[in-house]
Amino acid sequence: MIEVLALAGAVTKVASSVSAAVKAGRDIQSLMPQVGKLAKLEADINLAETGKHKNPFSRLTKGLTSSEEEGFAIAQAKMAHKQAQDELRSACLLYGPPGMWDMVVHEQAAARTRQKKALEEAAKRRDKIFYILTCVFASILGIGGSIGMIYLANWLGDGNL
Repeated sequence: MIEVLALAGAVTKVASSVSAAVKAGRDIQSLMPQVGKLAKLEADINLAETGKHKNPFSRLTKGLTSSEEEGFAIAQAKMAHKQAQDELRSACLLYGPPGMWDMVVHEQAAARTRQKKALEEAAKRRDKIFYILTCVFASILGIGGSIGMIYLANWLGDGNL
């Protein structure tokens, strides 16, 4: 599950470490895992924006959760990501070798796609488990209720089965 309130801080932390490494002249290959983390955080932000990051119980209790606080946290994370991307672009263009920014953009797109697929698959699995548990619980409740009604009718009737 995505912790929406921590996304902005995570984006700022990862982006500042990547920008500092680019300014220090580190090789692009050593920075790709960090760039991938930044893209994963972007996918998390996009998933949180659609609301798919919530578990089924919190989706059912939509009015009981603080959606305004979550909305502000998502907006803050989006603004932090945009600012981080701008800083990273300028650092890559000013301090990095030619073509560095293009490599960063390509890696981010690939990482974002991988993370989005993984998060959507996890949400599908979670929803499927919730659906199966709901069906099992409803079946047990229905069978138990039917048996209870039979015994109640028997008890209220003549007492013979």
